[in-house]
Amino acid sequence: MVVFRLLGLLFIIAALMALGSDALLSLEAGEVTMRSFSEFWALVHEGSRDAFVSWTDSGAPEGLKGPIGEVMSCPAWGVLGIIGIVLAGLIALLRRAD
Repeated sequence: MVVFRLLGLLFIIAALMALGSDALLSLEAGEVTMRSFSEFWALVHEGSRDAFVSWTDSGAPEGLKGPIGEVMSCPAWGVLGIIGIVLAGLIALLRRAD
């Protein structure tokens, strides 16, 4: 349980770092700019992102192509933050049930 709460915390920290990066990028450009999750993933590891996108285009079920495309185009801080909050929240709820 501790590992999953720590993992959720790491996702929240990554989301805050992505938000800070977008803030600095916006200040530099003079307009509001946000990196999509796809762009953020490319900064972290471009090869795995390209493999995932090619799988999405060719091998993913038709019902998943739309939602995956939407998630990949959302701001990175939003995607990472939601994953972290859900992960930490679910573990907290499971711990309370014990």
